[in-house]
Amino acid sequence: MKTVKTIKALFIATLLLLPTLSFAKSRIKASTIIDQINAGKAVQYKNAEIVGNLDFTSIKDVTVDEKSKTGRVFSKGSTLVYWYHVRSSVSFTNCVFTGNVLAYVHDEDKNETHNAIFYKDVDFQGCNFQGKSAFKYVEFKTKANFMNTQYSDEALFKYTKFSTDTSFSNSRFNDAANFKYTKFSADVSFSNSHFSREANFKYTKFPSAVNFDKATFKRLANFKYTKFPEGVSFKDAQFIGDADFKYTKFSEPVNFDGVVFDDDVNFKYTKIDGKSFTTYLVKKKLKE
Repeated sequence: MKTVKTIKALFIATLLLLPTLSFAKSRIKASTIIDQINAGKAVQYKNAEIVGNLDFTSIKDVTVDEKSKTGRVFSKGSTLVYWYHVRSSVSFTNCVFTGNVLAYVHDEDKNETHNAIFYKDVDFQGCNFQGKSAFKYVEFKTKANFMNTQYSDEALFKYTKFSTDTSFSNSRFNDAANFKYTKFSADVSFSNSHFSREANFKYTKFPSAVNFDKATFKRLANFKYTKFPEGVSFKDAQFIGDADFKYTKFSEPVNFDGVVFDDDVNFKYTKIDGKSFTTYLVKKKLKE
């Protein structure tokens, strides 16, 4: 009888532990992922904790940028550039990166820059970057998905090139979000995203439609010199800090419905379809 009760008690205890066991994340060494890429295997993890620095500039498939090599011959001060070719698809869903995720590394002592090129789909949906996330100068040749991501350190996407539709919607940038000079080739969404520090989109090119609906900017939102040739929507966005749209170029359709500016906003020299943005705002107000 005692044996039956003991088994029953163990069964109940196991049932109680099931929720914990179900949501426990498997621990994967970052070096294991690099080994997979070097072996030409697809990378796919879900609900995993990635331990250590995931450095895409440590893979074996590397070439030197010939233009930079020639420049180094004529000028010792020129930066030598290396490209690391990630030919495997890379997919992480609801994963936590405890170390740094590096697709860009600059060696100041040698004056060398190391950048990754992703040739197949890249997916970081629902991921948490607890360390650095460096994608500066990186090229995404196909799909890149960063929906529902969270960044504890700077999200560095400066000069990054995206070739297809991209999404950063529902993301939280707890440090600086650096998209300065970034090139988007297709539609991109930052809807419902939260920017705790500076959101830097200065000189960024958005050749297709872009969505900032319900985004929150707590510090400076820098859109100076940014171009929106196919329209943009900031519907119900909230600018708690300063908003800088100086020299920004808009084209219709432009949606600022429900936008809240809690601090200074600069529309000096801003144009929409080649005309004064101030005139556009006055005409829009008269139509309402």
